[in-house]
Amino acid sequence: MSKVKITGHASGSGTLTLTGPNTNSDRTITLPDSTGTLLASEGAVTINDSGADVDFRVESDTNANSIFVQGSNGAVGLGVSSIATNDALHIENGESYLVMKDAQQMGIKLYGDDTNVIYSYDKTADSLTGGVTWAHADGATNFYTGGLNARMTIDSTGAVTMPNQPAFSARVATQQNNLAINSDVTVLFDSEVFDQNADFNTSTNTFTAPVTGRYFLAMNLVLNVPDAAAGFYQFSIKTSNRNHTQTNTIAGSTDPTYWTFNYSVLTDMDAGDTSYINFYQNIGTAQTDVRAMESTFSGYLVA
Repeated sequence: MSKVKITGHASGSGTLTLTGPNTNSDRTITLPDSTGTLLASEGAVTINDSGADVDFRVESDTNANSIFVQGSNGAVGLGVSSIATNDALHIENGESYLVMKDAQQMGIKLYGDDTNVIYSYDKTADSLTGGVTWAHADGATNFYTGGLNARMTIDSTGAVTMPNQPAFSARVATQQNNLAINSDVTVLFDSEVFDQNADFNTSTNTFTAPVTGRYFLAMNLVLNVPDAAAGFYQFSIKTSNRNHTQTNTIAGSTDPTYWTFNYSVLTDMDAGDTSYINFYQNIGTAQTDVRAMESTFSGYLVA
């Protein structure tokens, strides 16, 4: 017959001896009275071997649930007294971190047959703040911010797409005729080819930087009958921080049927800064037109 024997005295270490049917199955656990350390001298320790629906907890000096095992589903908690149905591990203990440390390679492996997920929640608002998913079906990795909003996808080929990355392409849909001379003229880009993140305004013909960063901006202006007698033409990509200007002359004594001007810059913009295209003709005749459908203004956030 199995038996439990507890021995010890007040001033020394107490000993809990568990003796099985024979001496070969004896197990000894030592309980030093001052430190509270539990030492198993040999063999395994099993708690709730029958598998009853009962909780198990370890209490510390400041936390009644330093370690908690939920009997109903086997979930483990650190610093909590109950665990949600689908949570296998719940850690909640002030400002705390999960730390893994070793001299060799360390890592976290997620095993699943559908989609592996890491999500971040705002505890106070009880809302999703972001996350990463790995979809097995198409091999894509997705990054989310501001809730469950997909911000970047890396597909199985390694191609990266960012659906909210600022990028636009606008064009002149209505021909702008007989541009004035000796004065700044804003080129009217009244149609969008695309406007990712909705940062271009066709009413004001401007691009507004949504965040501070480095932006690539480019213009392509196709002009009808530019004036060979003009002193010069200037085309500017204007931004709130500075203007980027290209100066050109048209060689020859005869007005060409059309002329194309290209210009691009990498520039710094602060959040809320705007950019637009400016045309200036020095002397000559106000006869130059900006051709429709061929003249474009485009750009995107580089870094």
